[in-house]
Amino acid sequence: MDGSRRPAGELALLAGASPQAASAHLAQLVEGGLLSFETQGRHRFFSIATGDVAEMIEGLDNWTDRQPRRRRLDPALCQARLCYDHLAGRLGVAVLDRMAAKGWVVLGGDGPGLSSAALDWCRRHKFDPKPPTRSRRPLLRLCLDWTERRHHLGGHFGAVFANALLDAGYLRRRSGQRILDLTPRGAAFLKRELAIDLTS
Repeated sequence: MDGSRRPAGELALLAGASPQAASAHLAQLVEGGLLSFETQGRHRFFSIATGDVAEMIEGLDNWTDRQPRRRRLDPALCQARLCYDHLAGRLGVAVLDRMAAKGWVVLGGDGPGLSSAALDWCRRHKFDPKPPTRSRRPLLRLCLDWTERRHHLGGHFGAVFANALLDAGYLRRRSGQRILDLTPRGAAFLKRELAIDLTS
């Protein structure tokens, strides 16, 4: 779920499976379109195939764990993280709340959409929220956050927005982790543009 690619041997070890069993399961997951792989030399590196698959996995995780998790969670993980390729944690939930309050995210019967004011804001900040023509991924999807127990923004727009914040240096990703750190510039941007202040 951190968007990385992992070799079969490492995945077998993490799952407590034999290399042969892991290899057979990975082959089935690739065939089913849930995983993709990249070959480097003699090794294959596996990753989640698409954002849709990642959102489905996150949804299944929420469904199997209806009660808030009892184990102690890293506060930084709860504060801001990637849910595959979009924002999650307190930050992700706050973004959806503020965009909905501004009327930018319209929560209608046909699923969530973006208002013209939201599209104008995106243009001003030079990023295009529209999915590629052949993409089956929806523009917006509400994704239930497993630490906050409320929705954050998934779908193509959620991924584009997260990437824009990372590219601008407003967020920094911790090496090899899903955790995101908000930079001072990022905190100023979110406060100015969306009235989000995670320090309170």
